[in-house]
Amino acid sequence: MKKSLLALAAMGAFAGAAQAQSSVSVYGIMDGSYSSIEQNATDTTGAKTTVKSRNTVNGDGALSTSRLGFRGVEDLGGGLSAQFVLEYDLVNIGTGGNGNYGDQSAAAVDTGTVASGFGPRYSYIGLSSKDMGTLRLGRQESPSHGAISANLAGGANNVLGSLYSGLDAGQLTATQTPSVRPHNVFINNAVGFISNNIGGATFQLMTAQNAYSATVATPSAGSQYTGGSVSFTGIKNLRADASYGVGATTTTGLANSNVKRVTTTLGGNYNFGIAQLFVLHTQNKFENLNNPTQSATMAKDMSNTKLTEVGVKAPVSKVIDVWGNYFTGTRSTGSTSVTMVQSATAAAAAADIKGFQLGTTYAFSKRTTAYGIFGTQELKGVGAANGAKLEGSMYAVGLRHTF
Repeated sequence: MKKSLLALAAMGAFAGAAQAQSSVSVYGIMDGSYSSIEQNATDTTGAKTTVKSRNTVNGDGALSTSRLGFRGVEDLGGGLSAQFVLEYDLVNIGTGGNGNYGDQSAAAVDTGTVASGFGPRYSYIGLSSKDMGTLRLGRQESPSHGAISANLAGGANNVLGSLYSGLDAGQLTATQTPSVRPHNVFINNAVGFISNNIGGATFQLMTAQNAYSATVATPSAGSQYTGGSVSFTGIKNLRADASYGVGATTTTGLANSNVKRVTTTLGGNYNFGIAQLFVLHTQNKFENLNNPTQSATMAKDMSNTKLTEVGVKAPVSKVIDVWGNYFTGTRSTGSTSVTMVQSATAAAAAADIKGFQLGTTYAFSKRTTAYGIFGTQELKGVGAANGAKLEGSMYAVGLRHTF
């Protein structure tokens, strides 16, 4: 009897050890806020329209995008491990986290603003080696995203006043928002590699076919993406990032279908102890790949947007942080017929761009944070669009919990 009990205990211990090498966890963020947005659009004739929106617990989340994720890791032995991540955007937790925007187009599915169901975020499987790095297959964040989000004083929040801000269809329409986000956060159908830390530097490489949705700003099905980044953290309190990405369509027959997009990023931050300083510069250039017979009215250089943001973040106490940032830039273009810009009212042509943001967080615990954020930004048309302007201001007060 004792031998049987010992054998059973041994088998149980063995099973427990086997299970310990493979684990699946559930994680996420719930972020709800009261937000107020005022948008003013002025056309070249001086006519002005105003849109105001006040929401309770609406949208993706002001400080962080609400999400639900599943993460799995299995130890394969010999320094190898397998992993997967499946993560969804909780489009609107105020209505159950499954969206209510009424848009089920291909572009909406790609960006996460779907009418029902969870918005797509990460969806990849991968292998990691302690000696070489990590290989991932599936939908992942672009190399540009890490380089940009790491060098913003307010992080990748969803409030106006930062070059990152990208208000969704639940708040303002595409022709109302002055958002100027310079990059695609996610790349579909991607093969990505992230190196181990080499002398303080980490490298990321990515390539993809059919990488974007069917819009000009994110080229249509059949498109390609190739990009990479390097992050340096080898000096105490310093981080520096650089990224480069090229996306291009392969479809034909439409005036705006064949577009090459080049996104470059340089950024860095340094923690002085009493405050942390952030600097970020981005350039987003679109080029027409169609020959003149396909698109006689379009210039080769469609648009070139350059943005620079500086910010500072400081701890007021052990539980309170404050930050502020200012960004400025320009958008030049060789064609007024380009439809990839955020607003036809404020000019499909050239524009001067600026904005600022102020924010604070109060940490009740490591997982629960209260916050307040205010931001404003402006696109002011120049040249042929002189007099046109698109302005937006926004504030949000909310609560975020991570799990």
